[in-house]
Amino acid sequence: MTVAVGAQDRRFAIGDLRALLAGDVLARTCESQGMQVLIELAVPDSSGEQVGALLKAADQLGIHPPARVCAHREVDAAARPAADLVVISSPHLDSVFVAPLLLVTGPVTGEPSNGGPEVPADLSAIFPGPEHDPLALRLDFLEHAVTDPVRLTAASLTDAAARLSRWRALVADLARAPSGPVDADMVQASLDGLNEDLDARVAVRVLYALEDRSDLPDGTRFETCVRLDQVLALELARDIGRGPR
Repeated sequence: MTVAVGAQDRRFAIGDLRALLAGDVLARTCESQGMQVLIELAVPDSSGEQVGALLKAADQLGIHPPARVCAHREVDAAARPAADLVVISSPHLDSVFVAPLLLVTGPVTGEPSNGGPEVPADLSAIFPGPEHDPLALRLDFLEHAVTDPVRLTAASLTDAAARLSRWRALVADLARAPSGPVDADMVQASLDGLNEDLDARVAVRVLYALEDRSDLPDGTRFETCVRLDQVLALELARDIGRGPR
């Protein structure tokens, strides 16, 4: 799979991170089902040291690094497998990458606290207040269809961070119970959404549901959360074993 981002003589934008996230979710979805995906990142010739900043921000979002980074012009369309997917961050790259399987991620707008759409040197600059969780941005993206526009606001990022904190506390609490089988229907519904439209919203809705499913054994709720987090990568198990904060 190729993820193509950026434009000549333009700094990378938050929307480019969203394209990288789409590629990461696809790779994780395939890996969770026993397949393997290698991601190639294509960038403009003039990006230079900016690529390092982009990849640093991507790492903060839990995005696996690409297997290869190359310039747009170095992508050999003729050598690409017919079933290979190209993910691009902007429609203007349509003319650069012509492929039968092309996914254009939706635009990202809003006014994060760094005052602009560019990827900052430190991703924490876009978060309101002294405390920040970069994975709140990942969750904010995952709660939208991959081709829909996203408007980032201080409120949306604050709400996403609060949900992550709540879910991590739940998983840490559920981890004390004996293990149980995953809820197969919940997991399958989540994978169906991801396999069909790379739609992570179903999996996110399952997390909401698991908060209230007291009829399910705690071990099942725990294992289902952990299973879904293999794809969502929200570090839901991060607080297991930690004392009260």
